[in-house]
Amino acid sequence: MATENSKDPYEVIINTMKREYPNGIPMSGGKVSEAFREFIHILFTPEEAEVAQYLGTKGKPANSIARKIGKTAQETKKILNDLTYKGLLHDIGGYSHFMAIAHLFNMGFKYKKTAERVGGIKAAELYQQFFIEDKFYHRYTSSDAGTSQVRVVPVNRAIDYESKVSNAEEIHGIIETCQLPIMATDCPCRKRTETLGIREDKCKHDFPIEETCFQVGLFGGYFKRRGEGRELTREEAHKKIDELAKRGLVFNVNNVINPMFHQVICSCCSCCCAVLRQVTRFEDKNDACISKANYVSIVNQELCKGCGLCAKRCPFSVIKIENEIATLDSQQCFGCGVCAVTCPNEAIKLHRFERSHIFNNSLELMNTIREENKDNPEYP
Repeated sequence: MATENSKDPYEVIINTMKREYPNGIPMSGGKVSEAFREFIHILFTPEEAEVAQYLGTKGKPANSIARKIGKTAQETKKILNDLTYKGLLHDIGGYSHFMAIAHLFNMGFKYKKTAERVGGIKAAELYQQFFIEDKFYHRYTSSDAGTSQVRVVPVNRAIDYESKVSNAEEIHGIIETCQLPIMATDCPCRKRTETLGIREDKCKHDFPIEETCFQVGLFGGYFKRRGEGRELTREEAHKKIDELAKRGLVFNVNNVINPMFHQVICSCCSCCCAVLRQVTRFEDKNDACISKANYVSIVNQELCKGCGLCAKRCPFSVIKIENEIATLDSQQCFGCGVCAVTCPNEAIKLHRFERSHIFNNSLELMNTIREENKDNPEYP
């Protein structure tokens, strides 16, 4: 295949990702993580890399790639469509680009067509190295200044009836206003720990892998067009949300108000989730990994019977039973509402507590993160 230059296409891809992703790519000792480098080599075949090297994080049409690879626009479009079908690229309106980095890491564990490439034990082990050992999780969903790309969203039934509730800050409101389609897929984080054989027994018992991750809007359309996942009506999605909330999973979404910018709605456990583990499992914690909801749990001591169910369910271990009454530090509460959903006496509820900024849209959010990261010499 004729190309414009003789540079190693894999190095071009990696350098483009390093330059264009607002959070950079996995690094180690000032150099690109070798585990991440190997991950990219198994993601793209040499032939695919020769095409992918001309792409970036912003969409490009087939005719702008065609001349560079020595193909016609029609031939190039077929190649790009094939890469998109395999789950290696994203496309919007005929424009192809690299996956957002969260999708890049996770497609192999929630999209069957990518699973044979990066959904097995080897890819999971590489992820363990570049994400955890090389500590890319410090950059995965937050900037160096502490701006989070994602946020916790509670369930309405956990919120005190007098508190202000907006669609953008409650999971059923997000389900009601997000763009269709809503596609239910597997949770990539739980599937990855399952693949590695390190998934905790309680997680296996309480939290399913299947149909617990929701792809919505443009990304939902990506999955639907390729026959991946199960499409849910809004009513079905609402019922599924209630079921997952009762199980004790935490919902998180992109940290924006505008519903058209939601792509994925996650239902997360504290033992497997790439985000929550940063504050619940990893020794070197990243407290900025997720923005807390603008609610905190408050216990009605007159109603509380000290059964301890809320303390057992709290993903962040901030609730204790003292003198037969549930107590917690409001500053440490993430506002997920897991404690309140199943309280038999309705003694614990979420109350409005303004503390987290929500961005208007993804462009504003990612530009902020890019600006806050620009002075780190390891991530030029």
